[in-house]
Amino acid sequence: MPVIDLLEFKSQTASPILVLVGLHQNPDGVLSDLQAYSRTISNCRSLLDRARACGIVVAHARSIAPRGAHDRLRYPSWIPGLEPMRNDMVFDVLQPSCYSNTEFSRAMDYSSGNFAIAGLFGETACLSTAIDAYHRNHRFTYLSDASACRSHGAVAAPAFHAAVSQIVSTYGTVMESARWSQSFAVRKVGR
Repeated sequence: MPVIDLLEFKSQTASPILVLVGLHQNPDGVLSDLQAYSRTISNCRSLLDRARACGIVVAHARSIAPRGAHDRLRYPSWIPGLEPMRNDMVFDVLQPSCYSNTEFSRAMDYSSGNFAIAGLFGETACLSTAIDAYHRNHRFTYLSDASACRSHGAVAAPAFHAAVSQIVSTYGTVMESARWSQSFAVRKVGR
């Protein structure tokens, strides 16, 4: 994996960074619960394709579980079609917030905290990252239709997602992914 010069990276990040969170299989490789999130995953694929076509920097945040000292750390497989490319950034996180990874925090500091976030699961990774971004004076956009929440107790997933989107709007901008991605021009080949 190549080393990124953060000073050079800072000068290249006038456009926001697309941060995709939790777009991997369960650690045991089970895809069963991903069927419920097919619309969200489809929107994330569209965002990812558009970001790459427009030359927008892409970052992936992957949740990994801490293991005992003698256990080997297992990295979950990416959801097919959402795998990072060689030039994408990948941040492994032990806590819900992407800022729990010090390299993510440094990258956001160098990019003036200008990013858009989407993925699974809005109530943990996206919300906690939004709050941390707000406390760092970073400006971010939560792409609500490319994010999903799980059900909690008596609260159904759609109602919980609407509540999370409303809460996130206190800390940053909330918008639909199509509106966000259409604001960028596709990069011409050979540039």
